[in-house]
Amino acid sequence: MATNPGLTAHIRGLKEAKAAFQALPEVFRERLGDATETTVREIVRGAQNRLASSPSIRTRALYNAVIWSMSRKTGRGRAGISNVSIGAGGAEARSDKPSQRAHFVEFGTSKMKAEPFMIPAAESQIQPYLDRCRAAGKEAERDLASGRFV
Repeated sequence: MATNPGLTAHIRGLKEAKAAFQALPEVFRERLGDATETTVREIVRGAQNRLASSPSIRTRALYNAVIWSMSRKTGRGRAGISNVSIGAGGAEARSDKPSQRAHFVEFGTSKMKAEPFMIPAAESQIQPYLDRCRAAGKEAERDLASGRFV
């Protein structure tokens, strides 16, 4: 089966990537969006699994702060640590911002061994994401051929 030369492009930079994504037929944007959303969800799940099995993590604050977001308009997905404050009740309660200490867990400190959770979770999804994108392209081609999307 021949590839569609109209869907082949050399892309450099975020601006060009956004423009190339917007130029795709709707069915391709939808299918690639599904692949991206699945991937960012899997990154979060992997990061949370690593945190849950970490012997040095004593609360679920960092675990609960690992989040994902997806923009269907741009096709961009993100996985990371939310910038929320988690406070215990009372006037003297100190606020905890997991986003301000997550890098200490990921990379370690002079007093604490590194316990990577985000980088391994993201790296584990590189090949699955490429596979999902290939499958999304094939599904989109089938949808176009069947006339489901115009």
